[in-house]
Amino acid sequence: MRCYVVASSFCASALGLLLASAPAQAAEFTDLLDAADDFDDFQEDTYDPFDFHIEPSFRFDISSAQITREAPCVPDLDRFADEPAVFNNPRVVEDEGRCSEPSMVFNREMLYEHTRSTMDVELRAGLYKDLELHLTVPYVINSARGLKYDNESNLPGQQVDETNSSVDPSNARVEQRAGQVFDDNMSIEEQLRAFDQYNVYRFFDLSDDHRQIERSGFADPTIGIAWAPFNDQRDDTKATLLFGMDYTMPIAPVKEADDKDVGEGKHVLHWKIASSKRFDWIEPYFGIEYFLPIAASDSPIRKVDSQNEGQVFTNPPMRGDVTIGTEFIPYQNDETGERYAIDLRFTMGYVSEGRDYTPLYDHMVNSDCNRKTVADVLPKFENGQLTNPEDVACAWIVQRPGNADPNPVYDLASMSQEDRQETLFRTDGIMTVEDYGTFAGQVGFYLQPSRYFQLNAIAQLKHRQEHFLTNARTGRDIDNDAEETDDDTVDLTGSDAQFERNPVYNPTYDSSGNRFRIQEYNTWSFIVNAALQF
Repeated sequence: MRCYVVASSFCASALGLLLASAPAQAAEFTDLLDAADDFDDFQEDTYDPFDFHIEPSFRFDISSAQITREAPCVPDLDRFADEPAVFNNPRVVEDEGRCSEPSMVFNREMLYEHTRSTMDVELRAGLYKDLELHLTVPYVINSARGLKYDNESNLPGQQVDETNSSVDPSNARVEQRAGQVFDDNMSIEEQLRAFDQYNVYRFFDLSDDHRQIERSGFADPTIGIAWAPFNDQRDDTKATLLFGMDYTMPIAPVKEADDKDVGEGKHVLHWKIASSKRFDWIEPYFGIEYFLPIAASDSPIRKVDSQNEGQVFTNPPMRGDVTIGTEFIPYQNDETGERYAIDLRFTMGYVSEGRDYTPLYDHMVNSDCNRKTVADVLPKFENGQLTNPEDVACAWIVQRPGNADPNPVYDLASMSQEDRQETLFRTDGIMTVEDYGTFAGQVGFYLQPSRYFQLNAIAQLKHRQEHFLTNARTGRDIDNDAEETDDDTVDLTGSDAQFERNPVYNPTYDSSGNRFRIQEYNTWSFIVNAALQF
């Protein structure tokens, strides 16, 4: 009887399990193995001394979404030209049809697609009566993330390419904007200050040969235990009630730039409580789950600077799910072990705010802008013409303090000439993600022709509500007694910036008016699971 859904292979492990040796069975959602079990009737033919399952599962996921970006909108540019969000901002939208007063709108930017094929092997053993131990080892056969210009609209003016993209603009746009902000008579300090007015960046390449980034390899394994104190198989006056806890171990290599690994560097604790009750040929069930991830010591999600108090989030988002469903059993033969069932399920979930991998991750860490210095991104002119537009378009990389290696740099102007030449800036690709809700529906078919073998097929559609992918706070004000400058604000420059500015905050994509948002985010999942039952 299955009790618990393991964190590293949620659907494939949770749905594909069945106990064949018992004369009656719980729903797949509440099924777990038992052992040393005589069902309290002391009959030799019902005695079950040992239960062990080997369960390989194949899962294929395909996700798609639209990624948009905030932009300030005004109905009349001349009337609001002095507004801070409008002044010298080439991303301002002037359109009475989109806003009747100054506000934020969302511009189309990219289309996202992700396909992932996974093979899981789960080992399950009954320990004693309604107590089960299980271990899942997942292997990612292929994970391919793709981003491209959102240019599939048939509406006039709705297509995105290098002429209007704020992610991968043309060199001509970079040169034009740089010519408006910089000139070849500026000192380095003046150029650094002028970056506050410059905002035409190339975050990564969206050309055809850079759309897909692939990964594969072993993912983090999960071990867990499940227990059912009440079981309607033993006492039909009670509903099955069970508890489970799993632990995902962050032992797989953590994915980074320039590798193909899939590990995420997270300790994940997963608790579940579920209940089901059989009524003739139907069995409704209900469950609550909670996932608590904790960043491992080698995770890029961890606290970046131990001396800094401005980093608001230092762990991945937490998650909670509520599941309701019903299993329909049109045929079951206790003597032969045959059983056929259909499962309909609906899950509602909530994901909290936190730092995490996002659909932008692979393209950010593999950006050509990684490993740039401040000297690289400063504009260089020859005869009044910008000579390094590719580098200037990467200036966003130096505006996040935590990108500096090995120690964060909170004030670029305070860097020595040597440090400007030698300190490399590189992004870890982790973003502060806004909280959001999830909704999922699925159907499963469980086919068990004998007591020793089962084959399951599951299809699921999951929708994530729209949310910001880049939502870091500017920082956090420290105790006034510890400040050199006594105030109640977050200091982004000056002596107190090293304590108060969030080292993972980047104004080029975290500030209001520049944030990226994901919407229409849907995932189809198809799972095939086999169970060899001993």
